[in-house]
Amino acid sequence: MVYEAVRAELAAAGEVPGLGSALGRLDSLQVRDGAHWIVARDGARVEAGRVSDDPGAVFGLRQGWLLPGEERVYATPVPGGGLAVSGGDSVTVHEADGAVRWTFPHRPWPGGAHGACASDPSGTALLAVVPHALETVRTEVLLNLDLATGTVLAASEVPTCWGTYAFQQPLGPARGVFLDAAQGQDEAHALLATATREGLAVEPVGGYDEPFTGSSLRSGAFLTLSVAGERLTRYDSPVRARTVAEAAEVLSDGLVFMGQPGFLDEERVLAAVGEDPWEEECRHLLLGAADLRPRAEVTYPPGIEVTARAVALGDGTWLTFDGDTVRRWRIG
Repeated sequence: MVYEAVRAELAAAGEVPGLGSALGRLDSLQVRDGAHWIVARDGARVEAGRVSDDPGAVFGLRQGWLLPGEERVYATPVPGGGLAVSGGDSVTVHEADGAVRWTFPHRPWPGGAHGACASDPSGTALLAVVPHALETVRTEVLLNLDLATGTVLAASEVPTCWGTYAFQQPLGPARGVFLDAAQGQDEAHALLATATREGLAVEPVGGYDEPFTGSSLRSGAFLTLSVAGERLTRYDSPVRARTVAEAAEVLSDGLVFMGQPGFLDEERVLAAVGEDPWEEECRHLLLGAADLRPRAEVTYPPGIEVTARAVALGDGTWLTFDGDTVRRWRIG
């Protein structure tokens, strides 16, 4: 189907060393502390860039840390300029200068599995997924750790074993943090983790194969996308879906949704669509944010490769990636 064409206009560009090889990692694109972040590891160096509130710039803040060894880790910035790291056998919080604040050891992750971590909305605790202390137990554990000391405040089991995990904070006020918990290639749980004085609650959101896209509005709305791209869903609260868009009904020519569809603003969603959700070749469509139906197709200047890796920022701009280069776009 042919859609109305709208032109992408370049607003800014920046470089992040090591980003090209980091984009396949679950910690490369994050929402933390009310903003989007890009995280990359280049050798022993981890660099995090907070996307600028200025639509004419890419980054408003850049931070870097040196970590020992070449171990693959899940790294995330935490309040105060520190870095939290979920590694093979421990969770560690580093100060802004790289010094270790504390380390929480745990049973080593088996091959192919890894944990994740993120500060809670209050900025005083760290949520972290770790293996169960008993190898015979077929679930992993979500911990709520005091961010200052590493003390365990609460714990709750998650419904996966030998999984891979990723956290996203909502952009706006929220009672919890989103947790994508994947087990194998086809099973993925969308969970809402909420830490309170009474303990730690983990509740499922939507279907078991529909992880969060990582995009939300400050009003509280968020999106989930089925693993194979056949269903995109908008929620205005975790309790009930507001809009469900079946790719077979709203897209043409056997196309499915790809990548991480996200809110361009209150009225529009930017979504990559293509024939195969596991391939990079795609088109970028603008959907109505209310009904998730296509309104227009985004066209780019000559020489710009269109891939499924795009991040809508909620302010009318979005990011695309080409190796270590980050480009910020707006509608021309």
